[in-house]
Amino acid sequence: MRKKAPTIYDIARRAEVSVSTVSRVLNGQESVHPDLRSRVEHAMHELRFRPNRVAQTLYHRRSNTIGCVLPDITNPYFAQLFLQLEVHAFEHGYSVVLGNTTSNPELERTYLHSLVERQVDGLLFLGGLTNHPHPDQESLQIVQEVAERVPLVAVNGDLPEVDLLASVSSDEAGGMRQVLRHLRERGHTRIAFLGGQEDVTSSLAKLRVYREFCPGAPDAWVHFTGLTIQAGVDALEHLLQAPERPTALVCINDLVAAGVLQAARAAGIAVPGTFSVVGFDDVFPAQIVSPPLTSVNHNYSQLAGQALRVLLAGIAGQQTERVLQVPTFLVERQSVGPPAVTG
Repeated sequence: MRKKAPTIYDIARRAEVSVSTVSRVLNGQESVHPDLRSRVEHAMHELRFRPNRVAQTLYHRRSNTIGCVLPDITNPYFAQLFLQLEVHAFEHGYSVVLGNTTSNPELERTYLHSLVERQVDGLLFLGGLTNHPHPDQESLQIVQEVAERVPLVAVNGDLPEVDLLASVSSDEAGGMRQVLRHLRERGHTRIAFLGGQEDVTSSLAKLRVYREFCPGAPDAWVHFTGLTIQAGVDALEHLLQAPERPTALVCINDLVAAGVLQAARAAGIAVPGTFSVVGFDDVFPAQIVSPPLTSVNHNYSQLAGQALRVLLAGIAGQQTERVLQVPTFLVERQSVGPPAVTG
């Protein structure tokens, strides 16, 4: 038989105080005498008492939970960012409820509504619609309705048309500039751009920086093949058919870079040597591929900390900055060398 859970009446008897005193302690009221508070807390510990979260939610009108909607938890980038968001939320006494949309717009809308109905105190919105360059009006209206009910923060994305509490992003354009400067410092002037999607704002932002740094690069050096390992394989296969070859390859993310390394190894191409390769995101595959990838780190802990700080401020009814950026940083490994000598 299951042991019956202790109640506040059991706590009151053990601590030899009134039930109302136990209730005031549980609800965080400051009017309880320190000696009585200590007796109640000691009794709770002895009886292994766990407060009723539903009752506390009704009393405080807070659930101490945050909803997080993202497109693909199996993607190492989203997994790493979610991990840091969860860590920072826990440090502030919050738990996180995940809505993994599997990149399905309908499921994304469903999660936004269902998490609000579960009475989360705020929402973190990653990827999906927040990274679409031309979101449809119906979806924008749905997000607007959600944003009117709970504080909503976009992380590494934005919806300027919606009254979000804030957009908190890593400086991906700045990270791209770091990559290109690093390659130039190593002597590379012939640089290709591999991977990405035309319907993802971060891909377009990185491409704009690339075009600024490499205005004379031929179209055959730019391949928007996607965001996966296979996209990297496909991109390198297309690049090898170009009449001219670059000496360095900038990849949209580390998964694409891993695919490039896979395809290069299959073709007997040395990295670094024939090509230097750089990734983006600095997720765990960057450290285990061969050679280990030079990559851009999103400063995940600081990014998550800023997003939580802003969201909690909004939950408390405070004004916050609408747009914040966190600096990225370059992590140098063994995938970049000087340009190959030809002749």
